[in-house]
Amino acid sequence: MKDQVRLLLELQELNLVSKESAIVHDDSETDMDLAQKMVSLSDQVRPDILSRFNRLAAHGAAVVAVNSGMCRGCNVAIPQGDMNRMINGSTDPICPHCDRFLNLDTEG
Repeated sequence: MKDQVRLLLELQELNLVSKESAIVHDDSETDMDLAQKMVSLSDQVRPDILSRFNRLAAHGAAVVAVNSGMCRGCNVAIPQGDMNRMINGSTDPICPHCDRFLNLDTEG
């Protein structure tokens, strides 16, 4: 699941770049390149995870950082037991409070 979250994070970043590019530039070639990259990434993500990602992304960030045991989406502390299970892979890295995907690589 951690690999899926990394793909989602990259997809989220490309989506932001695409939106910024549409505002700043009028370059359809760049837009096409970004769209192709986004489709390629989307194809690598499980359909159920992609569906959840798209639902969350419609309202803001779907993948958020974890810092000092806190979800940076909802700013609520994640119980240490949940964090341990997410880190060792026995539980999906999803915030138990806001249901966003957690990028555990940022934990520090």
